[in-house]
Amino acid sequence: MKTLIAIALCILFTLPAKSFAAPLTVEEGKQSKSFTVTKGGTLEMSVSGGDIRLNTWDKDEVFVVVEGIDEEDLEDLKITQSGNTIRVDFRPRWSQYSGDAVFKVSIPSQFDADVRTSGGNVELRGTMKGKLTGATSGGDMRAANIDGPTYLKTSGGDIWLGTVSAEAEVKTSGGDIKVEKVGKSLKASTSGGDVEVGDVGGDATLSTSGGEVKVGKVTGSASLRTAGGDIELKSASGTVEAKTAGGNIRLENITGSIQAKTAGGDINAELIPSGKGGSELRSAGGNVILFLPSNAKATIDATIRIRGRWRHRKDEYQIRSDFQEESKTEDKDEQEIHATYKLNGGGDTIVIETSEGDIEIRKMSGK
Repeated sequence: MKTLIAIALCILFTLPAKSFAAPLTVEEGKQSKSFTVTKGGTLEMSVSGGDIRLNTWDKDEVFVVVEGIDEEDLEDLKITQSGNTIRVDFRPRWSQYSGDAVFKVSIPSQFDADVRTSGGNVELRGTMKGKLTGATSGGDMRAANIDGPTYLKTSGGDIWLGTVSAEAEVKTSGGDIKVEKVGKSLKASTSGGDVEVGDVGGDATLSTSGGEVKVGKVTGSASLRTAGGDIELKSASGTVEAKTAGGNIRLENITGSIQAKTAGGDINAELIPSGKGGSELRSAGGNVILFLPSNAKATIDATIRIRGRWRHRKDEYQIRSDFQEESKTEDKDEQEIHATYKLNGGGDTIVIETSEGDIEIRKMSGK
């Protein structure tokens, strides 16, 4: 007997050391596990179906609670620790999971998270000071406040973000995007919804194939595109590119240059030329109104193209301006009304063109 005990003790103390965690707790359909960690760690999640709900707290602990997994699928749930990394994996071996699993994870605020689900929502509550990477094939994505970079992607839902202090990149193939504020650059795209953004502390690149684009103040340049809606921008410093195939464009307080084009709407823009590049405002079927400071240095080339009978239609459209024109002509052969302006000795070239619409060049109020 003494010999057997000695052998057993020898085996116990020669086993390889592993990270220690609280044992898996199973209670009324719930599975939970707790891990001791330090700041600066990472949560990695890859699950086949189910919602992911993250919460941040001040504890040096990661606490995982899983609900809604059938007993026969439990053996495919893996919750492990390797150093300061916690991994949650759920991949049923025999079929695509179609249940109602919910993965609730509390992590330290100074943690990174990389979470992916094949069929549910992703939500972050609280303030995360690390990097957030998330993906889902069929749900919405929501996050409150993030101090680190943020990268989110969904194939079938909406994306909502609160305040992101760093850069952000979000993409959905079938929903709306709403972002309250981004401290640095923002890239956002959707194939089937609206894009609504507050202030952006860097460059903004926003696009949708089927909705509107609305943006607040952009500190840098802005690229705004939609195939089926209006574009609105409150302010920007740099180059602004705004293109829509079926809506109006409204650009306010732009310091720099503008490249605006619509195939079926009006353009209304306020521009303070920076002297670093020209601008173009083109509409295939609407009015164009441009506001400039009275002291702006610019050379303006404005053209209205007339379709149909020239004699009967040329008086329907006009170029109006608060500035004195250099020249103004009506070309019957080209069916164009054309005017040029040289403001304060001339400067950046501004091209304004429309078909079947009016052009107005106005002085900004108080400037």
